[in-house]
Amino acid sequence: MLQLMEAIRPHGTVSYDPNARPTIMGTPQDARQRIEDCIGRSDVVKCSTEDAEWLYEGASMADIAREWGRLGPPLIIITRGGDGAMAYLSETGESIEVDARRVEVEDTVGAGDSFMSGLVSGLLDEGLLGSVEARQRLRTTGFEPIKRAVARAVATASFTVVRAGAQAPTREELTDS
Repeated sequence: MLQLMEAIRPHGTVSYDPNARPTIMGTPQDARQRIEDCIGRSDVVKCSTEDAEWLYEGASMADIAREWGRLGPPLIIITRGGDGAMAYLSETGESIEVDARRVEVEDTVGAGDSFMSGLVSGLLDEGLLGSVEARQRLRTTGFEPIKRAVARAVATASFTVVRAGAQAPTREELTDS
């Protein structure tokens, strides 16, 4: 994975979701260095509170975001399920909270992947992913475009959890909401 990330960086941006799997990754100490190596080669990192808590038991989400920001990525997102998400800009040290939508949950399978697809889609539409120039814009952007992208991610995940079977929404469904 590291070789692929290094091959892509000179030409574009890298987004990463650690997606920890304790049953196959060993202990948090075993997994932490591999995950941090990937974080250091990324531009956008999205992680759930569950995965972050497993990796750094007892640490606050704000401390984890700051530590990961020191490794290199300009944008860290920590999802909090029904409590929304936190976005952290490592260049300025600022963070924002984006509230979750209140929905009747049917099935949480696919929520994290849907969130990530909504985030990547939103950041692409904002011109903050996809090229070396976009990486620079991501490093210097303010919170408004980030907030719009995270809001799209929250909406995408919200649509997914109200239906059984990990059915992500279409762009039209998001636009109509």
